[in-house]
Amino acid sequence: MKINFDRYNQKVKNWGKDSVTKMKAEGRALGIIHRADSPSKSASIPKLSSGFRQKDGQVNRVSIKFPRTLIYTHKGAGKGRGGTKGSRWTDKYGKAKKTKESSMGKMGTAGRTAKPFINRVLKRETGVDQLATIVAVETGAAISNNMFIK
Repeated sequence: MKINFDRYNQKVKNWGKDSVTKMKAEGRALGIIHRADSPSKSASIPKLSSGFRQKDGQVNRVSIKFPRTLIYTHKGAGKGRGGTKGSRWTDKYGKAKKTKESSMGKMGTAGRTAKPFINRVLKRETGVDQLATIVAVETGAAISNNMFIK
């Protein structure tokens, strides 16, 4: 007998879409805007979206998708404002790069203050805690309803 997860899936998807809407609003409230001198062609906040993966008819993964550059805003990092351990990467020309020693540990300082709009939404009562409640209640209901002889 197959368990019907339609209501569960819909509630999880609604939570994901609602959370993205809240993240966009929180980002705007923190003053995250697209600057005219930005190397990006368009604003990043509107590009936030939710994604879902299903297995055996049940949503088993919720993802929040956003442009990579928004993580710099979230953490307060950027040119001359590196983290504590730095990083290594390859630029578009194939040249190996690494964080300059002079920028180490400066993330979140001066003109690059952290704006943790994603974490603020996820840590609220309507964030991850609400998702956990949806999963527990709806999965439990789907399983227990399937136990009765029909």
